[in-house]
Amino acid sequence: MTYQNREPPTLQQAFGVTFRMMFREEWRQNVDFAKRRNILMFPVMLALFSLILTVGLRFLTGEVLIDPDSEQQAFSWDQLKFFLHAGMFMFALSMGSFAFIGRVMVSQRAGGKNYLLASPAMQPLDLATNYFAYYVKEVCYYILLLLTPTVVGMALGILLESYTGLSTPLEWASLPVVFIALAATLTQGLALSFLASALFSRGGHWTWTIPAVGIGTALLFALEVLPLQMLILGMHYQFTHAHWVPLIAFPLAFGLAFIGSHLVPADFEVHVSSKTELYGPIHSRLPFLGSGTLRILVAKDLVDLWRSRTLVKMLVSFTVPLLFLLLLAWLVDFAAFPIPFNLLSYAPFLGFFGFQFYSWLNGMDPPDFLNGLPVSVPQLLRAKVVVYFLITTWISVLFLIAMGVMLDQVWALPAALIVMLANSIYIVSLPAFLMGLRPNKAIFDVSIMGWFYLGTIVPLLGLFLLSFTQGDMTIYENWGEQVREQGLNATTAVLVEVDDNPDPARGLKGILLVSAAITILGLAFQLMLSRRWGRAAFEN
Repeated sequence: MTYQNREPPTLQQAFGVTFRMMFREEWRQNVDFAKRRNILMFPVMLALFSLILTVGLRFLTGEVLIDPDSEQQAFSWDQLKFFLHAGMFMFALSMGSFAFIGRVMVSQRAGGKNYLLASPAMQPLDLATNYFAYYVKEVCYYILLLLTPTVVGMALGILLESYTGLSTPLEWASLPVVFIALAATLTQGLALSFLASALFSRGGHWTWTIPAVGIGTALLFALEVLPLQMLILGMHYQFTHAHWVPLIAFPLAFGLAFIGSHLVPADFEVHVSSKTELYGPIHSRLPFLGSGTLRILVAKDLVDLWRSRTLVKMLVSFTVPLLFLLLLAWLVDFAAFPIPFNLLSYAPFLGFFGFQFYSWLNGMDPPDFLNGLPVSVPQLLRAKVVVYFLITTWISVLFLIAMGVMLDQVWALPAALIVMLANSIYIVSLPAFLMGLRPNKAIFDVSIMGWFYLGTIVPLLGLFLLSFTQGDMTIYENWGEQVREQGLNATTAVLVEVDDNPDPARGLKGILLVSAAITILGLAFQLMLSRRWGRAAFEN
């Protein structure tokens, strides 16, 4: 019998079937956690949210009369376009670093289960084809799941004007431009992040070159040496409506992703590395956690973070959005806004971004082996919350101080620290209670995410509204009066009388009251972990 080496199929031969199988795998992973109807309700909920925002655009883009002698627009269309594409670009950057996960998936295979992205390690499949198909799958998946419902909601908002009289400044002709522009931004962000992660994973000088290039590029745009539209082509198309831009943006993005797919190292071997004793020294530095199970689990998770080399990735995922907000404070004169951004407005973000870090903590290693040990799911959840605070609190404090210096509001640091800590406790305790050990899957389960969005938006919105005015509630009172008199279709021209003697303590008391309330709720969620997850098995 003669044995011949089987050559991996080419891109043309394997791309179609690989893409289809990866799309099915993504669907099965989500259905495995949530019911099919709950997943399908996610785009419906997103469309409804987009509809509400479309109707509310007249309030965001209307005129605000600050005093009898000055008049300005609440938010200009350029500002809204900027924040829309900047947010989408940051989201894409955070989701595009999948060059790291192939080797992780190989190391985590168990029970005969594996992932298609890791299949080249065991099957005669081309690695580059596999990763390029994964990139295209991600682009299509997010366009279908996020962008399409968003644009449909905008269309429903415009259509609603014909039947209810609720006006919106958005026009039908703008919808194709919005869809194509956001798709271009998403595609480019995923491609850049994928290319950067592919180069970073090769090691060597790339481990410091990639971060240096990223920081240098951000500084060029922050210092306005280069306009941001030159980087985010989708934003450029949104501003200019130059139809040649998508013809360049999409091929460029797919070209970068294709290059990145060929740069991913073809080394799936699980390397055995020896390290000095880690558990003992870490455990000895946690006496404040007592001597029980919590201390043991926290020490174990800290060892896993260091051993798996995922700590740097997690810190980057946590700090990049915060750094982006610092750059915005550098770029934008928030004081010129009708409702100015300040340190108390920034503090809630520090806690809000903790959700992604919590997701990372639950995605390190499968916890299935703990089913044979005298440990419960609530105990592990509490340990991960503690690990989150140990790693992120000092980072949040540093960013808060930096923002206070940048906004010249160091005097507000004590109150801002209280808001930050309250949000951190609440925003991690809530997903721990609702989602357990599987927050990455729960994001597409409407029955869970509906409560999560409600539980986060309400307190955050309350803190933002109170922090913006810092005690002067005139703008909200006048706005509410017009809505009561004219209904939902009230004019957006709001008279904001200047108060010569504002009462800052009025707003501060409200901020501290909301912070105290969410702190109590966060602690209550921790106490209820045993009731919700006490009999659950370890799985991820």
